[in-house]
Amino acid sequence: MEIAVLIPAYQPDSVLISLVQALHRENFRLIVTDDGSGPAYADIFSALLPCAEVLTCPENRGKGRALKCALRHLAADPQDCRAFITADADGQHTVADILRVREALLSGSRFVLTTRTLHGKSVPLRSRVGNDLSRFFFSLAAGCFLEDNQSGLRGFSTDCLPWLTEIGGEKYDYEMNVLLYAARQELPITQLPIETVYLDGNQSSHFDPLRDTLRIYRRMLDTARGSVLAWLLHTAAMLLLSMTLGWRFFLFSIPLCGAGSAALSYCFNRFLVFRRVRYACGPRMLFGAAVRTSLRLLFCCILHPLGLPLFAAWLIGSVLTVPLEYAYVRLTGPWWSSYALRRS
Repeated sequence: MEIAVLIPAYQPDSVLISLVQALHRENFRLIVTDDGSGPAYADIFSALLPCAEVLTCPENRGKGRALKCALRHLAADPQDCRAFITADADGQHTVADILRVREALLSGSRFVLTTRTLHGKSVPLRSRVGNDLSRFFFSLAAGCFLEDNQSGLRGFSTDCLPWLTEIGGEKYDYEMNVLLYAARQELPITQLPIETVYLDGNQSSHFDPLRDTLRIYRRMLDTARGSVLAWLLHTAAMLLLSMTLGWRFFLFSIPLCGAGSAALSYCFNRFLVFRRVRYACGPRMLFGAAVRTSLRLLFCCILHPLGLPLFAAWLIGSVLTVPLEYAYVRLTGPWWSSYALRRS
């Protein structure tokens, strides 16, 4: 079997049995992880054994841990699989869409990210708001735009297994971390639209809107710590320049500080945070830094006549730059995607 499907499951219902049986008929290798569901769900997992390999975690540790358990099992026993798909156990990923992901993988895609249409009355409000916010902050943190960064239906070639099994994240934050690491490697991401399915208002989801959202943003901040550190040093340098030189030579000092911050961010990320993977996003991140610095300089020029201290003008310009930087990332996303594909 060339393609495996990995399904993490916590306290599933009979929908999982139907899904596994349907995928088995499509000649997938199936690996299901019982994420500490408990004895009450033993019958459901036993019913899967004729069709799937069932791995058992002694206690519930989260979706990320369950996925990595299946990934390590696949890495240790690939059985001629050249790609794999991750899917949810609650029936929100249809067999037809899973088959479309398989087609994309067999056609040569290394990473397939499915995207849903998260608008309309059928989509729960928490899903719409959550995806819009995470899309905005992910774009700023990763420097690339993805239409939907929370879909659990994804496909990978097996050469991604080494880094997928090692990166951080135990719960839903793991899936966000996967995207951050993929972006840093300039891994070509095929975005594949799928059917948007929410059963009973998404009541079957184990996603905690508060705790899991905080985990996702904390993971995003942790993975971006190299860039955050460079920004803090950049801010300190601008404060020092404002106190010593003021507006003198600001046409040179602002670009110089921006260039220094970009260089530090590259070094921190390349040699510390992402040292275990191929860090290939240097050109994209440097272009983004150039756009960001140019916009800040422009706003400082506009604010100069108001008599504000340089540091205050720079801070205001930095805030005003954020939505424009998001627009830049969104507009240039297709070009950088084709660039990553050419380099792969």
